Amino acid sequence: MKFYNVFQNPNVLSDDDHIFLKEGFSLFALFFPLFFSIYNGLWKTSIFLLVYFLLLIFLYNYYKTLNPIIFLIILIPHIIFAFEAREFIKNNLIKKGWRKVGLIRGSNLEEAEIKFYDLKK
Repeated sequence: MKFYNVFQNPNVLSDDDHIFLKEGFSLFALFFPLFFSIYNGLWKTSIFLLVYFLLLIFLYNYYKTLNPIIFLIILIPHIIFAFEAREFIKNNLIKKGWRKVGLIRGSNLEEAEIKFYDLKK
């Protein structure tokens, strides 16, 4: 079972009434952290990741003998970011005024949406 945070749009005239955001590890954020942050509108994180990757490329090319250590320096932050990526999205939504209205459990997104809207009735 997966858990989904439910956020309500502050703009009542918008078509997007609720957003369901899955909790936990993000595989896409593990392998493509820069694309993940750009896709989700995390601009400060994207700039930080871009500078971080440029620094790692410089270190990797400059210190050829330290490549195994540099690999660990690359791998560990990727794993940490993959666990925290959805928290970044959640905090970004809250900053934009979205209100957290619940936490729903479901085997997939459709089941979580059905459970949430059935509870609202």
